[in-house]
Amino acid sequence: MPPMRQSCWLRKFYRWFDLKRRPVFKIKSWVTGLLFILFLPLAVCAQNQEWQVYKSTHFFIFYKNAPEAEVNALMLKAEDYYNSIANEFGFNRFNFWTWDNRAKIYLYDNQDDYRQATQSTEWSGGQVRIGAKLIQGFSGAPGFLNSMLPHELAHIIFIEMVGFNNPAVPLWLQEGVATYQQEDISAVKADLAGKIRGNDYLDLRALNSFQLSNASTENVRLFYAESYSMVKYLIAEFGKDAFVNFCRLLRDNRNLMTALSRAYSFKNLNEFEESWKNYILK
Repeated sequence: MPPMRQSCWLRKFYRWFDLKRRPVFKIKSWVTGLLFILFLPLAVCAQNQEWQVYKSTHFFIFYKNAPEAEVNALMLKAEDYYNSIANEFGFNRFNFWTWDNRAKIYLYDNQDDYRQATQSTEWSGGQVRIGAKLIQGFSGAPGFLNSMLPHELAHIIFIEMVGFNNPAVPLWLQEGVATYQQEDISAVKADLAGKIRGNDYLDLRALNSFQLSNASTENVRLFYAESYSMVKYLIAEFGKDAFVNFCRLLRDNRNLMTALSRAYSFKNLNEFEESWKNYILK
């Protein structure tokens, strides 16, 4: 409604109620109610606004009012992370995510919309549904673009390679892959070497049964450092092709020791652990 027409309409509204004889608070109450009725459809319309879709080689990016520059930056980062992760682990030959099989990223306008849609906690800046290849975040979320996005993309790519709900894939292997590009091996090796020499590290048995929810902050930090270093060790010492074969064996046999022994010729888990420790200490 144009401003001038709305003003005339309101003057008739006031005149009809006789301003001189009616209390001011009643008029204000009526005006407030009228404005609520007038603008409620706009709020509902904004909430139910349809998603716009930005398509790239491996992603569908859904957004509503996010700035075009932010959406474009998200697309470029996502493609860069995908290619880097796939190349790093030797998965690029499988061409996982193309055409209708592309992953989906939902970028909400703000944190309130994101929390309402995902029922997430107040501190959450993003979340992932691995089986659906779906990542959700909101415009301007701290750490979403540079930390959360590459971490969760690595999770999805790796789990798709080894199979969903595969009991043979331990948590340390999943997190080692997810943090692979976020760590500096020289710094991690220096820290872990001291832990190993002091017998103050998590052995492989402890890693295989580790639960993040019950662990201390120090043990969580140690768990992630060791997880990353084990994946780094396998790729640095034996190459990408062997790691791809290891993942295939995990997928097909669903047995960690079988996959390790066939891909790397380790006779048992203790031999694998000792070989990893020697890599850290050298």
